[in-house]
Amino acid sequence: MAAARGTPLEESDDRGECGDCAMSGASSGIVPSRLDWQEDVAKLLIEGGVTVAVYVPDSRLDGILAHLAESGLPMRSLPREEECVAYAAGQRVAGQKPVLLMQSSGVGNALNALSTLAVQYRLGLPMILSMRGTLGETNASQITIGKATTALLATIGIQSFGMKRRDEAPALVKGLLAMAWGAEETAAITLDAELGGNRAGH
Repeated sequence: MAAARGTPLEESDDRGECGDCAMSGASSGIVPSRLDWQEDVAKLLIEGGVTVAVYVPDSRLDGILAHLAESGLPMRSLPREEECVAYAAGQRVAGQKPVLLMQSSGVGNALNALSTLAVQYRLGLPMILSMRGTLGETNASQITIGKATTALLATIGIQSFGMKRRDEAPALVKGLLAMAWGAEETAAITLDAELGGNRAGH
């Protein structure tokens, strides 16, 4: 199934389920407020050669997704994280360079697909994870998976690198893509709470 060209999205309160839509809120034309680090990450992904973005919607990812869409990058929104992994794996096998974007609370859903596809076959899938359950979290149900996210990834052989400041974006994004395209290594950047862009949009 082909990815759709992206269009602006509205602000989402949390993880969404867009099914086959290209971007959440595409029909509304509402563009979310963006933080500088979100624009930086998006620009670095484009400059790094990413050819398609596949994602589960999340409010802290909105600014990144909107910039990617406005740049004409094909966008694919799916309701479950393991579906994102499967779609990205197919793109990689076809010679494309996908990036996966999702909230950390969905990593558990994706573990089997990551271990049996991305890691087993060395597909080199770069991941951008919006962290929940860490510093400042007020939803108790998010704490357990938030604390375990990086350890779960490490258990299946996936390295993760935390981004806490805007000035860390160039080294982290460039390094992530180098690992994916050069070493065929699946790895992740975690967008940590210190960056801002929480559920209230700050």
